[in-house]
Amino acid sequence: MEAVIFDMDGVLTDTMPLYYEATRDTLLPFGIEYTWEQNDRLKGISRRETIRTVWEEAGRKIEEELEIRLAEERNRRYLQLMDSLTPDHILPGMESFLKELKENGIRMAVASSSRNAPEVLKKTGLSWAFEYTIDPLSLNRGKPDPEIFLKARELLGVEERRCVGIEDGEAGLRGLLETGMFTVGVGSDPFMRNADWSIASTWDLTLEALQEKHHKWCVT
Repeated sequence: MEAVIFDMDGVLTDTMPLYYEATRDTLLPFGIEYTWEQNDRLKGISRRETIRTVWEEAGRKIEEELEIRLAEERNRRYLQLMDSLTPDHILPGMESFLKELKENGIRMAVASSSRNAPEVLKKTGLSWAFEYTIDPLSLNRGKPDPEIFLKARELLGVEERRCVGIEDGEAGLRGLLETGMFTVGVGSDPFMRNADWSIASTWDLTLEALQEKHHKWCVT
């Protein structure tokens, strides 16, 4: 194992509540209720796709102009909420896990659908860990397409089987499963069971455990 590629929201940082609040507040004036179930299920997809999906699930059709405007409004609201981010928003065990990887020469990158990823990493004090943070605007396709993970691996210069990808969202894991990398699924979403290693929380991530699981995967 030579490299690890991380999703950000829900893997590195506890920022999903901010997305929930920003999306809920954006849609509420239009009489559309946004639920925690939707927030969890729609992890990793773009702003516009989130707005469009929730709108359609409410049985309504949204015009492109309004979709764009609401996606921008949601981001403005999220940026306001993002001002409250501190290192306290790092998920349990992740800071020590990143230090452990760094000290052992494991290279790292972030593959997040969020255009705000660099600022989130800066505010939470995690920027030091990563060589690359992929800009989603540089991609042709978003998650669940594997492009973002393939680009991260290419930049790191590591073979697929020597690379690990960690996700907590269905869209992201669907993409990872197409890459040939060892996959880790975090959280209670049933789809995470499709990963090569499914864990309940970030507390379960240690270098020793990851190396053991990766080694067993490589030799089977």
